[in-house]
Amino acid sequence: MSDSGNSIDKSSVAGKLRFARRLNWFCYGGLMLLFAVQNLFLPGGSIKWWILQSIPLLLVLPGMLKDHYRSYLWLCFILLLYITASIVDVMMPGRGWQHGVLLLLSLTLFFSAMMTSRWQRMQ
Repeated sequence: MSDSGNSIDKSSVAGKLRFARRLNWFCYGGLMLLFAVQNLFLPGGSIKWWILQSIPLLLVLPGMLKDHYRSYLWLCFILLLYITASIVDVMMPGRGWQHGVLLLLSLTLFFSAMMTSRWQRMQ
């Protein structure tokens, strides 16, 4: 019985994994930078909000640095909070550009972290 339908091309998965890891770090850094700009440099921001927004992302940073697939799974759960809040903010009239950027970065990071976790387990 042939197993060709379930065979995994390891080189293809490795290439996708490299791209997803780079995308993870780009979006992660973008979110941290957005929170810093939004709360420390723009009017109406506060250090309290910056800390509140940054701490959940910092919780998974050690695992991401060690490249543990479970850290990427936890990151996905955490990102659901950011996605939900940013969708609400984007739909409210009179909100700034930051909420659209937050939604875009959060969604991109969610999908790339999810796929990173999957591809790591395939290797």
